[in-house]
Amino acid sequence: MGALRGVTLLVAGMLVSAVLSGVTTTSADADAAAGATTSGAVASRPGDVVRAPKPARAAREIRHYWTRERMAAAIPIEEVLPSLGGSTSYDAAPARRGTSGPIPPRRVPRTVGKLFFSDGGGDYVCSAAAIRTRKLDQVITAGHCVHTGPNPPGLLEQPHFFRNWVFVPRYHRGRAPEGRWVARNAWAFNGWVENESFRHDQAIIAFKKRNGRKLVRAVGGNEVVCCKSQRRWGVRIWGWPAQPPFDGRTARRCDGRTVRFQDTSDAAMHNCRLNGGASGGPWFLPRGRTANKGKIWAVTSRRLLDRPVLLANPIPREIRRMIRAANR
Repeated sequence: MGALRGVTLLVAGMLVSAVLSGVTTTSADADAAAGATTSGAVASRPGDVVRAPKPARAAREIRHYWTRERMAAAIPIEEVLPSLGGSTSYDAAPARRGTSGPIPPRRVPRTVGKLFFSDGGGDYVCSAAAIRTRKLDQVITAGHCVHTGPNPPGLLEQPHFFRNWVFVPRYHRGRAPEGRWVARNAWAFNGWVENESFRHDQAIIAFKKRNGRKLVRAVGGNEVVCCKSQRRWGVRIWGWPAQPPFDGRTARRCDGRTVRFQDTSDAAMHNCRLNGGASGGPWFLPRGRTANKGKIWAVTSRRLLDRPVLLANPIPREIRRMIRAANR
């Protein structure tokens, strides 16, 4: 799987058509018009898109399921998905800044939030960010916050989609200042579902209306940008880390530069101590970033275990397929 020793999943766990405004790309895509999704069936190519089964529970049931107590007890998905093997040697210079202290809720972007979900075996957490697409109801997160991948732990465990997703923008100490949003469906890349490919460790979740309003109408939406290089200055990463010394109750962020990780396609930020629970959190470019939104070019995928290095693969051009599928 091209795994790296001591690297663990952070959750064990676009030149697009005009209607898909807010998604840009930095290069052409010859197969942009190719097939976009399957409905529960496994697709054949890594960049093809697989749709989760429709929720079995009504939105009201899911909202009632996620009490404050259950949210507080949910664990990072990194604690139940298997860790990966490989080398952790790394020579790049550290970023100038790392994790900041607790962020007051008024300073956390309204578009970013904590993501809760379950699978019958437990309750889990990730991070996510609202994105601006035609339907105005979606977030982007990590693929492993949506699907287990092909190798979930346990001899009797089968690969599966998670369920009961709830997105809580600006989650702070059990409070939901922007409300709790219940998912209506989710999409993952076949590359993640079948092969645990970190190049395709991204996913989109769409949410139902709340009090008659769509998610992006209520909190705003970020632009998704694909195909960027790993070397960036002024990157800002948000997440809700929930492993010691953090408790998942408040948002945290890292600011700094990113570099290419060894000979992989991953981007890495040194001196960033975000850990389990921060998976799926957005990586913002500095240009055009405001207090509440910006351009997302990657989402947190995993980290090194023996040093504070956070990893993410720049969002691939196939993201346009996923956005098209989610907006049909």
